[in-house]
Amino acid sequence: LKDKALSSARSAATDGKSKAVEKVGGVSKAIQASASKLDEDVGQTYGDFARSAAKSIDDIAAQLDAKDIDELLEDAKAFVRKSPAIAIGIAAALGFAASRVVKSGLDLDDNV
Repeated sequence: LKDKALSSARSAATDGKSKAVEKVGGVSKAIQASASKLDEDVGQTYGDFARSAAKSIDDIAAQLDAKDIDELLEDAKAFVRKSPAIAIGIAAALGFAASRVVKSGLDLDDNV
């Protein structure tokens, strides 16, 4: 039973990682696509900033995709050990964001 649960959790984590890589890649593509519009509207410098940000985000997606779940878990543990206050702040921010998403979903259900 334990092995089945661990296998299921690992499969879910792998699926989640794949979706996260896809979403981060999508953000990178969206920023890259907006770079030329920024060139026209506010200048080349801001377009270059957007291209640089898109490249950095794309690199993060590639690094995330290259690691397996165990490596990501070890990286997370090391980060929490190194910076517990930042980890708690990130967890609080994610919890707040999740609660807002859930609340907005509940508000939409009330309006339907």
